[in-house]
Amino acid sequence: MMRKITKPHTPKQNKYIFTEGMDYSKTGRASIWGKGDKDTVRILSKAKISGKWLNLAAGDGRYNLYLLKKADKVVASDIDESALSKLWHNTPEKYKKKLKIKNLDITKKLPFKSKSFDGVFCAGTLHIFPLKILERIVKEIDRVLAPGGKVIMDFASDIERVRLDNKPYIIKDEPNYTLTESRGVLKRLFRNYKISMYTSEVPEEILKEANPPYRFSCKFIILVADKF
Repeated sequence: MMRKITKPHTPKQNKYIFTEGMDYSKTGRASIWGKGDKDTVRILSKAKISGKWLNLAAGDGRYNLYLLKKADKVVASDIDESALSKLWHNTPEKYKKKLKIKNLDITKKLPFKSKSFDGVFCAGTLHIFPLKILERIVKEIDRVLAPGGKVIMDFASDIERVRLDNKPYIIKDEPNYTLTESRGVLKRLFRNYKISMYTSEVPEEILKEANPPYRFSCKFIILVADKF
């Protein structure tokens, strides 16, 4: 049983900590990011998901239940314990026996043994990091993923963020790739995998629960990569 954690995790963009700085227990049962992109949900629904999976930067659990319904075990990880607490307490009881929560910093060495996961999922996060940090994260994903394992992740591009007072919402040092650049980066980082890429987009939406609230739109790639 995980205790309810309400203390906000302060964002520190200069240290690549991109939290929302909020008490997630006050944000209701639904994810602050909505129900999830329909194309990502479609791919998760069709993908062969079994064994032990790692949900990196799981946040408050927007996609976690899709993994729990198919995998034998899911480790949901995030740097924000308040978000993970919400994820845990909102998970139906029948799935909690398959769920483990792990607080970690995605930019550091992952606290798992090599080849210990059959799949890794990550959404809404990796596009934020500068290339040198992204390369480090992908190396760690590769290390903890078993041969024959699968990576499913999204990677946003052409991002537009505007605060509700019409001031730009800027994440320091965010690369903000174009769609073409994103494809090139992912092909290089996963060059030793069998990969498929699917293009989608997020029409402008208002993220009311974000701190501060802002309007957001982007294009993005959903990557499905199978490790040889």
